Amino acid sequence: MKKIFLLLGIAAALGLSACGGMQDTQAAPVEQTAAAQTYKAVLNVDGHKLPVTLRSEPSAADLYSRLPVTLEFKDFSGMEKIAYFDKRLDEKGQRVGCHPLAGDLCVYQPWGNLSIFYVDFKNDPNLIPIGRLEEGLDIIKAQTGNFTATLEKAE
Repeated sequence: MKKIFLLLGIAAALGLSACGGMQDTQAAPVEQTAAAQTYKAVLNVDGHKLPVTLRSEPSAADLYSRLPVTLEFKDFSGMEKIAYFDKRLDEKGQRVGCHPLAGDLCVYQPWGNLSIFYVDFKNDPNLIPIGRLEEGLDIIKAQTGNFTATLEKAE
C-alpha cells in the first residue's frame, strides 16, 4: 500500500512539474492590459489625421522613437490592414499574445508586420499589442487596395 501511495505521489509531482513551465495561452484583451504611460501619435491617412495611443511596451517605444514613418498598407483576410517596417521592431522583454479588438494595433511576431485590426479578432499567441487607434476606424476600413499612411508623433 505504501508503494502505491509513493508511486502516486511521484506521478503527481512529475505531472505538476511538467505543467509548471507551460505558458498561459489565454491572453487578456488588449484594452484591459494597457499600461499607464503611453505615447501619443497621429496616423495620416487619405487627408485624415487619426489619433493613436501607443503603449508603454518595448516594441511600441521602439516604433515611437522612429517616427515619423511612412508605411504601405494592404488588406489582410478582411480583418486587418497590414504594413511592413524597413527594420523589425525591438521585441526584447515584450509581452506576446493578445486578443485584439477593432482599432487595436499589433505586431505579428513571426513576420514583424504592423496590423491595424478593423474587426474583433481571436486570441493569438503571436500578436504583440502596441497601441490603439482612438478614432477613425471607419476611414481605415474604407481603404480599398493598397494605401500609404504616415505615423508621426502628436504635437
